[in-house]
Amino acid sequence: MIVLKKFISMLLVVAILAAFMIPVMAADSSTQVDKELQNAIKFVKSKIDIPKECTKFNYNIYNRNDQIVWSLGWTDTESQKSINVQVNEDNFISSYNSYDNLQNDSKKIPKFSKEQANKVADDFINHMDSTLPGKFKLNDTTANDYNGGYSVNYIRQENGIKFKTNFINVIVNSYTGKVTGYTCNYSKNTKFEDASKIISLNQAQKAFAEKLGLKLVYKVKTEKDKPVTYLVYVPKTTNKYIDAITGDIETSNSRMYEYGESALAEKMAVMDAAGVVSNIALTPDELDAVNGISNLITKDEADKKLRSIGNLNLDSSYKLTNSYLGKDWRNSNSLAWTLSYSKVLDESKKLTKSVQITIDARTGAFIEFWSDNMASAGAVPQKSAEQAKAICDEALKTLLPDVYAKVKYDNSNVTKDSKLENSYSFRYVRNENGLECPDNYISISYDNLLGEIRSFYTYWGKDLKFADPKNVISVEEANKVLFNKIGYGIQYIPGDSDSDDDVNMDYKLGVLNTKNAVLGYFSDSSKPCNISAVNGDILDNSGEVYKDNKIADYLDINGVKAADKVRVLTQMGIRYVEDDLKPTNSLLQKDYFILLSRLNDFYYIDRSSNDDKMIENMYSQLINQGIITKEDKAPLSVITREDAAKYFIKFKGLSDVAELKGIYKSSFKDANKINPNLVGYVCLATGFKAMNGSNGNFMPKNKMTRLDGLMTIYNFLAAK
Repeated sequence: MIVLKKFISMLLVVAILAAFMIPVMAADSSTQVDKELQNAIKFVKSKIDIPKECTKFNYNIYNRNDQIVWSLGWTDTESQKSINVQVNEDNFISSYNSYDNLQNDSKKIPKFSKEQANKVADDFINHMDSTLPGKFKLNDTTANDYNGGYSVNYIRQENGIKFKTNFINVIVNSYTGKVTGYTCNYSKNTKFEDASKIISLNQAQKAFAEKLGLKLVYKVKTEKDKPVTYLVYVPKTTNKYIDAITGDIETSNSRMYEYGESALAEKMAVMDAAGVVSNIALTPDELDAVNGISNLITKDEADKKLRSIGNLNLDSSYKLTNSYLGKDWRNSNSLAWTLSYSKVLDESKKLTKSVQITIDARTGAFIEFWSDNMASAGAVPQKSAEQAKAICDEALKTLLPDVYAKVKYDNSNVTKDSKLENSYSFRYVRNENGLECPDNYISISYDNLLGEIRSFYTYWGKDLKFADPKNVISVEEANKVLFNKIGYGIQYIPGDSDSDDDVNMDYKLGVLNTKNAVLGYFSDSSKPCNISAVNGDILDNSGEVYKDNKIADYLDINGVKAADKVRVLTQMGIRYVEDDLKPTNSLLQKDYFILLSRLNDFYYIDRSSNDDKMIENMYSQLINQGIITKEDKAPLSVITREDAAKYFIKFKGLSDVAELKGIYKSSFKDANKINPNLVGYVCLATGFKAMNGSNGNFMPKNKMTRLDGLMTIYNFLAAK
């Protein structure tokens, strides 16, 4: 095995990345490698059935935790069936995925219940490795619409305490009962901190309130297409926790345990990482409309202004290569000039430096800056974090003096480390009325190899109003919401490592190679830690009252006719938004559209926790996509049976077929009562088994009940 490791290391010496798959095998692989591959294949086949038609085989080797991992694949190109498995040199299978195009129909009535899926998953895990069931406990089972199955999730427990870094996920097809996916992250040799001397939950809560605690801040949400602020309590810091042994504050280096920021901040952080934040280019008509506006600065004026700013160092060697006028995504009523420059660094090597800068097209105020300059080989860090921050402070003060007066440096996630870094990032948060507004901030990155600012972005809303922070609940009341409604408890997390080599990351599994795990108290990360300062409600990242994603039975389901069928649909995520079924109430158009949208996996149906917003958004999307017309929109109208047939077929995208003339003839006794324009819809709906008659009659004008609406969906799925 040592010989094999040396052989692989030689092949990977130039480009090895511990967490990414790197093909390394050649046609003349050594006999030793062939033997190891043969052993891996044999072991996998002893655990997993490989379909005989999957005759095309491929493999890769990569390194994880200083172990060789084989990625094995079997494919049948004709049927598009495939099997993929990852197994290491110790015969530990970390992932398995099966794809069968012929079985990829996610919307069917399940033949297997959640309980049966759990049993299938338990048996599969035990078959993979009989030592695992004693280490992992079932956490939850959810319906997975994407692959037509159940997602059965397990979390490792040691000493009765969760270690979320180690997990197992099993995908069970709800129609066939077969396992189609398996992922296992298991740190076999992790040393766990002794749990016999932990402080109590009450002590931990007291320590949190005194040493970490919550802070009152302004956040920003959108109302009627305009940004507005609201007051909310959030944790003071996002990377610290209470040590479960000492009660002291500790810092976690794993982002898995940090509290989430607002949706806007998360979105912008992604853009920061990509190095690009783009404004929305104007259409030709929009350009014509704004060209006559006299208070806009011209492109030449913008260029002249930028070249005059000393911090940017735009001398004559920089050529203006591109410019455009666009809408500033931060402020809907603002326009911005974005100018791109290029400078030749080495013509023989075709090396250039590009710079992109955005300024307000009316005021000339600086908005953002980005450079793609790269350090030369052998460059070393030059400045400490304090020195780099001083440079960024001065740049902010010079470029945005008015903003500089209203921001506070955000050091909540800064760790004390004297080591010089290749780059630094600094965040300056807006302050109003003595409170932070974390959705409004300046982000500056400093390249410590080049010795210059690499990017400078502003996330700053104009014309925002900040209410006086009075008549809010106390921080003590907010703490009670955190402890009692959000949840606060103990768990193991990866401990600090002596070196970066002790912690590996995998693109699929996350944190790997955890040598030690320590105990800490954390809030429940499954819920947002945003507490309304007005009434104590838990808010989501859009500022609306939080609703969890758990699908629950209707509160009034017991004793309802066809209750079992309704429960099946509920498990599939096809349900009304209300907690009560109200089975005999009339079916309203908006409610039937919700069912049909969920049946057809329309992504927009669950985007907002506010029901009114969600419904309005649903109608807008349905009209934009041509599924219904503006004339069809009547949210509170009662659905008749012929209406139900019409909309069922419209949502299936078959309106053109249903409206073909002269080819449909209904066999129902009361066919003459069906609207002539809807006969095709009725025939197709009955053909799909979604709607059936009674005693040979369709009863087209009869009003539908809410239970009837669900049964059209169930009948359709049951007939597939």
